[in-house]
Amino acid sequence: MTANWQVADAIRDSALGEALASLDSCFALKGKRLTQDPKSVVTRHELDGKTFYVKRYTKSGKYLRKYLGRSRVRAEWENLQLFRQWGIATPAILACGEEKVCGRFVRGALVTAGLDGACDLEQLARQHSPLLFEREHFRPLARQVADFTRRMHQHRFAHNDLDWRNILVVPPMVEQQQAAVYFFDCPGGRFWLWPFLEYRVMKDLAHLDKLAREFLPLRWRLWFYHQYTGRRQLTAADKRRLRRIARYYEGRD
Repeated sequence: MTANWQVADAIRDSALGEALASLDSCFALKGKRLTQDPKSVVTRHELDGKTFYVKRYTKSGKYLRKYLGRSRVRAEWENLQLFRQWGIATPAILACGEEKVCGRFVRGALVTAGLDGACDLEQLARQHSPLLFEREHFRPLARQVADFTRRMHQHRFAHNDLDWRNILVVPPMVEQQQAAVYFFDCPGGRFWLWPFLEYRVMKDLAHLDKLAREFLPLRWRLWFYHQYTGRRQLTAADKRRLRRIARYYEGRD
C-alpha cells in the first residue's frame, strides 16, 4: 500500500491541521453531505469558526484508469494548482492525497477552504441576483470569468465541465468593491493539442453559454465573448465558433 497525503503549511500546527493530519482522519470526519455521485461525496464542515469542504473519492474511474494515469482526485488538485499558477482564483487547498494498493487506486480526498458568502453562478441566476442581472455588477463579474477562461485556453487547457455551478462568486464586502470569481471542481480538465484544442475550447464556451442564453440577453452574451477574445471586431473564425456554440446543445437538452 502506498499513501500520499499533504497538509498545507498554513494550517499544519492548528486544530484544523490536526483534524486533517492523515487520509484516515479525513475520511473519519462527519459533515453535512452536499453532493454525491458513484465516484465521490462532498461534505461541508466547520471547525474553530472556519468552514471547509471535503471531497472524498472511492473510485478513480473505469477500466484501465484504475491503474494507469492520474486518478480523478489527483487531477482535481493538480488542476487547481495550475489555475493558481496562471492567476486564476480558486479556493485554497488545505489538504489532498490518495491511497493505492499494488498500483490500484483505493481512495483519495481533496479539502478546500470555504469562501465567506460564496454562491455559485447558477444559484445567482436562479435567485435573480443583482450581481448577475444589473449591468454595473454583471460586467466586472463577467470580465473575470472571460479573463480566467482565456488564460486556461491560452495554455492549451480545457476545463471540460465549465458550467455555471462550477464557478463561485463572492459578493463585495463594501459598496466600492466588486464581486470576486473563483473556478473550482475540475477533475476532467486537461491539456489538448491541435486539432483537438479548438473543439474543447468551443465546448467550454458552449457550457458557459448554456444558462447564459436562458437568463441573459444576446447583446450581453456577445459582450462577454468580446471580453474573452480581447477583440472589438469578430473575425471569420469567431463567427464560425459562435455558430458552433449556438448549435452545441441542439438535441442535447
